[in-house]
Amino acid sequence: MDTDRKLIKFSASTGFSVVLEFGNIEEMKEYEEKIKGSGLQCEIIPNFNLNFDQADLFMDMRSPECRSQFDIEDWI
Repeated sequence: MDTDRKLIKFSASTGFSVVLEFGNIEEMKEYEEKIKGSGLQCEIIPNFNLNFDQADLFMDMRSPECRSQFDIEDWI
């Protein structure tokens, strides 16, 4: 079982710091390419803790509810 977290962090066009968590590498890379393609900085991060790390928005893209509420085009 794959236990590595698949996280990317970027500064959105709105100025917010956004962290997204994915269930697979392919989807993470797809979002990373969209973000970088829009000219924004994006980085893969090894870990994230909601209690201690800073982000204006954290979305768990493994959740169907989060996926339906988050539109990457609104942030890039």
